Amino acid sequence: MINLELALKEKRILVVDDLVEARSALKKMITILGATQIDTATDGREAMEFIMEREYDIVLSDYNLGKGKDGQQILEEARYCNRLRSTALFILVTGENAVEMVMGALEYEPDNYITKPFTLNMLRERLTRILTTKLELLEVDTAIDLGENDRAIELAAAVLENNPKLMIPVTRILGKLYIRQKRYNEAIKVYSELLNKRSVSWARLGQAICMHFLGDSRSALALLKQTLTAHPMYVQCYDWTATILLSLGDAKGAQKQLEKAVEISPKAVLRQMELGKLAYSNGDFPVAEAAFEQAIKLGRHSCYKNSRNYLQFAHTVRHELKPGEQSREQRARVEKAFKAIDELRQDYAGQDSIMFETSIIEGKTYNALNEEDKARASAQRAEEILQRMKNPSDEQQLQMTEAYIDTGQHVKAKQLIRKLQQQGMGSHELNQLQALEESLNQMVIRDHTTALNARGVSHYEKSEFNEAIAAFDEAASYEEAGVSVLLNAIQAKISLIENTQVDIGQLKDCYRYFQRIGKIGSNDERYERYERLKGTFMRLKRAAGL
Repeated sequence: MINLELALKEKRILVVDDLVEARSALKKMITILGATQIDTATDGREAMEFIMEREYDIVLSDYNLGKGKDGQQILEEARYCNRLRSTALFILVTGENAVEMVMGALEYEPDNYITKPFTLNMLRERLTRILTTKLELLEVDTAIDLGENDRAIELAAAVLENNPKLMIPVTRILGKLYIRQKRYNEAIKVYSELLNKRSVSWARLGQAICMHFLGDSRSALALLKQTLTAHPMYVQCYDWTATILLSLGDAKGAQKQLEKAVEISPKAVLRQMELGKLAYSNGDFPVAEAAFEQAIKLGRHSCYKNSRNYLQFAHTVRHELKPGEQSREQRARVEKAFKAIDELRQDYAGQDSIMFETSIIEGKTYNALNEEDKARASAQRAEEILQRMKNPSDEQQLQMTEAYIDTGQHVKAKQLIRKLQQQGMGSHELNQLQALEESLNQMVIRDHTTALNARGVSHYEKSEFNEAIAAFDEAASYEEAGVSVLLNAIQAKISLIENTQVDIGQLKDCYRYFQRIGKIGSNDERYERYERLKGTFMRLKRAAGL
């Protein structure tokens, strides 16, 4: 066993607790035990500021820190930002009922935990045991910090051979190192050796991960299910079940697993982000909206903050908007979407690629609300940003093309499509471009037929039947012409015959238009007009001897 007083004297320690009494008591205890370099933090945010500024040998954090980050989130973020060396210790202080949850993550697990309540002697005994184990693994951890994974594996194997009592921590290290090097069979072997002696849930999870990567995903799922039956709070088993189901093409099943994980551990930012992306791809926008909203909230003051969460949240909300609806839910949703857009403009000003996409999603949101002038203004902002970008990507130019189409700027859309066709693109982008060109053509035709129809109506109202027929016939020449256009053409032809003389050619045109229209249901508002025109057509047809 180590000399605890000498060991703690050399360590820089951070104590994290939101309760002043608990924080002071823990600091006093470790001072009595020999610590001399101690910082204290009152919440997760302050703790992360300390961790980002200084190198700590030991972090002692309470699990429950009130409204902000909890201890598990501090650990997750510190590991994610590579601010905790393998040689450092992260110890969670927690109540008995939270141990399973605290120890439930394989990737960001604490080095150890201390359960409350505890006395000075209990703390002395616990820290002595933890630091003694850490010292025995010092060479292994140092090799990991240096990126020397092969040497770390050799050293860990030697420790295991010389000190079988360290089987649990060494197996955990070896398993992760083997997986990192894709040596899955060797990882399964070390996990199995441990499981043959005692039941350890994280070792079963490690085996399942290896089985999946070795191609036996079904067996991996069965093992994960078995592990969750014994430990239903083991959140990372749900994560890996989702990952495997997704690889097997079961996206909806994967989403359900992530929803269970989020229910158990709602403050995990990365998990919320993953759920948001998966739910969005599944078209489950309410779940995606809630997940991205949480990701924004939890990541706002952390290293997880990124523009994608805001943009994806706004994209999700846009899909749920209903034009013209004035419900409280709709107003709240719109307010949240534009708040996210405003935050993007404030926090990422000067970053053209982010500002460009911000303007694009802003325009799409206005389009969803049928606010055409505001949508066009957003498209104008996006265009200005795109023009000052030195090398805009194909994706950005495709987004601009779509914005032009959405806001009725057909000439600009056509010009950009031609430019993209000339510069060459990848197959995926080319397919997108072809879809946009088809959409543009359909829109141009629709607008053109609408204009022709309006011209025909104007002539018809002046009893200029020949001119009306010419306009309606041109509009009807497009396959995209609707029922109303065809009925207008029929009516103009019938009116011309009734005011002049029977024209076989015009009657044949009427017959063709009726054939194109087909049947109209009695509930259709155009049904009476259709029946009236059809009756008149039949009468004129009989009069012509047809």
